[in-house]
Amino acid sequence: DAHYGLVVLGSTAGTAKGVVDVLRESGVKAGLLRLRMFRPFPNEELVKAVSHLKSLAVADRAMSFGGFGGPVFTEVCSALYNANRQIPVVNYIYGLGGREIREQHLALVYNDLKTLATDGRPAQPVRFLGVRE
Repeated sequence: DAHYGLVVLGSTAGTAKGVVDVLRESGVKAGLLRLRMFRPFPNEELVKAVSHLKSLAVADRAMSFGGFGGPVFTEVCSALYNANRQIPVVNYIYGLGGREIREQHLALVYNDLKTLATDGRPAQPVRFLGVRE
């Protein structure tokens, strides 16, 4: 029944689950999808799991050289495009330079997803979390 979703890989899912639990207790319909494998990419399963969402964030721990955003973001967008599903999607790059991902960072992601669901298109499709500027 989620309205806003986050796709993650690895141990970040544990941190994100804590955020989702807190948000759900406060009435926000937040969801989380942890990918257990990257290759072969589970296109059909992913599309089925997220098709009902109002907006979606993809968290990547790296950026693709020469590409737009992170590798998981690229695959998620491709899967949605090929399935003709139009969900606003935004990419968050985190953990650069070995920085930790914190619950506060992920809470901001879900807050942004509410705005994205209303606006329909992200002003910045690729964003960074925890980077010192």
